[in-house]
Amino acid sequence: MDKTINIESFYKKYFGSNKKVVELPLKALRELKKEGVSTEQFLDYLCQKQGLLLHGSIHQAKNGKLTSKSNKIFASNKSAIAIMRSLYSNADVNLQYPYFIDDKNPLILKIHTPANGKFIKKDAGFVYVVKSDGFKNEPKGSWQFVKETEEVDFIAVVETENNDFTYSVEIFNDFDSKESK
Repeated sequence: MDKTINIESFYKKYFGSNKKVVELPLKALRELKKEGVSTEQFLDYLCQKQGLLLHGSIHQAKNGKLTSKSNKIFASNKSAIAIMRSLYSNADVNLQYPYFIDDKNPLILKIHTPANGKFIKKDAGFVYVVKSDGFKNEPKGSWQFVKETEEVDFIAVVETENNDFTYSVEIFNDFDSKESK
């Protein structure tokens, strides 16, 4: 069976319900993976075919809303970024990765840590699916979208796991040095 047909039938099965927030736990995604479709491919389908955006977080959001103390909600139209942000925290470190991803600029996550080398990486995380209404593409042509607001409703939450992020990760203990800035 064609991967596109598998993705579309999976989408209709879960997103065709009248639930306010669709929940896709790892168990449901493993059904799709058995058919040869990765979490990344499914999330990219949501962006490319359904016009939705993604927000990755190590934290489980409450009440169907993403909130921001800085009055900005960030989202992506590139699933690899959302998956990465669902597993790696930027608390007390500098996560460095390109805004523009292509053959010349592949996605490589560079983690610049303090001298102690500590950073937060989770075994499982959450990708929140949001409607693109009101989001602006900044910088233009990149994967990043921003909406200036304190909160955004999400329509789905997709659980992620370590093997969903298949890109290179490099760690540097130089957060306090001039090179990492």
